[in-house]
Amino acid sequence: MQIITRTRRLILPGATVLLFLFLFIFSISYVSSQETPPGTIRVHVTLVPVDVRVTDLKGKPILDLRKEDFSVFENGVRQDVQHFSMQNFSTMSAEPERKLLLRKIPRAELTPQTSRTLLILFGRGRYQKPFKAVDALIHFVRNSLLPQDNVAVFAYNRATDFTTDHEKIAQVLERYKKIHEKIESQLEDRAKGLSAEYGSSEMPNFIQPEIDTIFEGPEAVASRRVSPAPVPNANERSQDSQRASNLALTKELTQMAPKTTDLISGPPLQKTGGRLEPDSLKVMDMTERGNLSPLSELGSALHTDLPFERYVSENAKTKQDAQNIFTSIEYLRYLSGEKHLMFFTENGLFLPKVKDDRDIASVANDARVSIDSFQTGGLFMEGKSGGVYLASSEGVPFNADPSYSRPPSGSSIQMGISFASSWALSSLRGISQWTGGQSFIHSSIPGSLAQMNEVSRSDYLMGYYPKNSNWDGHYRRITVKVSRPGVRVSYRHGYYAGETLEPYDREAFLKYSRIASAGGYEYPIKDLSFKVNIEADRSDPNNPQAKVNLLIDPSKVGFAVEKGMHKGEVEIALFYGDPRGHSVESKWDTLHMNLSEETYQKVLKEGIPFATQIPLQWSGQTVKVVVYNYDNDRIGSLMTKVK
Repeated sequence: MQIITRTRRLILPGATVLLFLFLFIFSISYVSSQETPPGTIRVHVTLVPVDVRVTDLKGKPILDLRKEDFSVFENGVRQDVQHFSMQNFSTMSAEPERKLLLRKIPRAELTPQTSRTLLILFGRGRYQKPFKAVDALIHFVRNSLLPQDNVAVFAYNRATDFTTDHEKIAQVLERYKKIHEKIESQLEDRAKGLSAEYGSSEMPNFIQPEIDTIFEGPEAVASRRVSPAPVPNANERSQDSQRASNLALTKELTQMAPKTTDLISGPPLQKTGGRLEPDSLKVMDMTERGNLSPLSELGSALHTDLPFERYVSENAKTKQDAQNIFTSIEYLRYLSGEKHLMFFTENGLFLPKVKDDRDIASVANDARVSIDSFQTGGLFMEGKSGGVYLASSEGVPFNADPSYSRPPSGSSIQMGISFASSWALSSLRGISQWTGGQSFIHSSIPGSLAQMNEVSRSDYLMGYYPKNSNWDGHYRRITVKVSRPGVRVSYRHGYYAGETLEPYDREAFLKYSRIASAGGYEYPIKDLSFKVNIEADRSDPNNPQAKVNLLIDPSKVGFAVEKGMHKGEVEIALFYGDPRGHSVESKWDTLHMNLSEETYQKVLKEGIPFATQIPLQWSGQTVKVVVYNYDNDRIGSLMTKVK
């Protein structure tokens, strides 16, 4: 075996080891000023692409518009559209073995896409009973996608590769359908009361094998454990949800006590027995939501008539779902062209403030990700005040055809609705609206998927060079207007005007990004397993070393046979520092293997050995070991200490 070693040393004062590593991989956008990730180049955003979909009021695409029919504004200033083309995706032959291209360094012209890139994200919840949403999605993947469309699945903490082999994705969905309700039951039993709010959102060890089973089957598409992306304003959002949970508990205890005073303050609401009546609330649209003051935004989440246990449970699910939405955006960020994130949720997102919606939308817009949301957990019923939402657990299933949108207006069903549920659904509308996607609420899943499929098969691709040349990193709002009356316009609503990292070397970029992400993730990753032993060697008092010995599982490492030799490659990174994180350094090694048949067979039985050493600089020195194989895109990580 030939070992090529390269060492990078990086020191940062005043942070813990894990905190530093977390900051180190901030979406691969934060890097040391002394180092740029290999395979990338820093560029300013110059040509801004805008994908625009125009439909009539019935949702049918309008395909006969011209450049002159559009006006594009950035922060209120009209821009000169330099690029205009129509993208109308038609059936093409697929290339199953071709890896999805990374986003190219911006050029003077935009190249129209020939296929769609779709990531299916399942939020926490049950999706098969009673509405058979997973069955509808399986049918969509098998029968509605174009042969050249790239699709992947993300659930809990794992994601598949993007592939044009749609049957492999359908098999993942089949396994998800069989297993996910068991996983949900286990997660719900684990998180009760305040433990759901204050406890860890990390998947417990006894559930992880169930999740892995969804993604690992015979001839399965490659998948991996995905390290969580950073969440903007996470601490503020956590404090808001904790205050809401505490107030929900206080309210419930107060209502149970005799002759107590209502502690809920805010706008007057019509109440009957502790519930809100349909005359008081309805499913809000974004106009209502957008006009609320910041105080009312928080108050809307606090003034809930949901029982405490359910309210806390929904908040815990939202915490995990929001994390996975940001992680999905980063999973899609560096892929070429516009991408679609298809987010499935039972009851919406219980985010305390409109600002939380906009945080998601702004990050998605910057990554050129359109979010299509599908709410699956309830019915839309007509009440005296109009539309109201009923969670499926409180209602009965219905047999919906693809044209279903709501029950007849003459329905006499009357029921209450929680303010929090309305708020959660309006979050879906807002996020989809602000990212150029579609939102499907109280609709049949087959009909929703059919409409999403039809609308996303064509759009107008426009590009402009911003008149504001001050690249200060601030978010800039995009507005697109169409001169034709009676149409709906969907598009990305902004981007961050600053330096970005653009990959030009796929292999170097992915190696770095995968390793850095795993290095910043607090928990171990076992997709590529290994054993590690690190012992102190103080034989030279002037130069003490820590000897690192690894034994790597070869079953998840890709080998190619060339001229009778088995060739493979493994990247090994060591992040090490003192227990308090007063300084952190790293060493990156590449293990090149060129094995004879005899040695290869021995390695298969005994494992891949690797040995190196790092400076022993601190008492109780901590080491994070990351092992990565590019060919199979598998990674493993483990935190340990020097013995």
